[in-house]
Amino acid sequence: MPFWKRAQLSAEDDFAGSLRVACDRIGLTVQSYDGETVDVRGRRLNGKIGLDDLRAQCALLPRAAWTDVLTEALQGLARGREASADLADPDVAGPLLRTRVQAEGAVLVDDVVHAPLCPGLVETLAVVLDGALAPVSTTLARGWGVPLPDLLERGRRQAMADGPPTVGPVDLGGPEVVAVQTESAFAATHLHHLADLLEVPAAGALLALPTRHLLLAAPLLRRDDTLHAAQALLVNAERLWRDGPGGLSPDLFWWTGGRLVPLPGTPTSLSPPVAFVEVLDRLPG
Repeated sequence: MPFWKRAQLSAEDDFAGSLRVACDRIGLTVQSYDGETVDVRGRRLNGKIGLDDLRAQCALLPRAAWTDVLTEALQGLARGREASADLADPDVAGPLLRTRVQAEGAVLVDDVVHAPLCPGLVETLAVVLDGALAPVSTTLARGWGVPLPDLLERGRRQAMADGPPTVGPVDLGGPEVVAVQTESAFAATHLHHLADLLEVPAAGALLALPTRHLLLAAPLLRRDDTLHAAQALLVNAERLWRDGPGGLSPDLFWWTGGRLVPLPGTPTSLSPPVAFVEVLDRLPG
């Protein structure tokens, strides 16, 4: 039975119903839908489309607005693919580049310019078209004759240039934690410029990336404060990730030397790598 013809729609299926109407509006036929991707066929658009970002956007709005949001997003994606001839010109595409951090499995990266950040997270390259983000294929990017790492770096800089995030302390019931917040999907992208946003010591900082709109950081200054901050970040990251919108990761990370290192654990039990323990032991109490 087609996904939109079930007898009763749950809250989850409301999104599917809105998606079906949006596809109908622009002449798309749904081939398959699994909740995370939709496979469509039509004159303007063909193939699988990731729904993670669209779900996050809709979660911010009343359900009555979902169909219009989805229609606009699908039209933007169609326009982006129709404009591929223009995007073949690096002078046209270059200013549109942005990068965003996504959970592994939330994006089809086989033919998308990307770089792994750490297990579970990947950074992808996109272009901004009519306010929507469209992934950049490796085929298209290689035609520009620019090394892919250089394109990712440009996308990071331009994501920051879109508008500075809001940066300020937040009380999580322990040592001070700094929140980096954005209305865009680029909060996690800003980890590459973390030292420009707050003071990061040589030991690095604890990070939580619960949603695309929020990055939480606790600089490693004192051992006891770091342990208390780790507990507070883990508790709140899991809650924020679950509640969304735009859930990214419930985990804790260590930002050190320009690298993101996972810190496995729970609010009551942290299992960090040896390198982190050695740094922690060198901090004052």
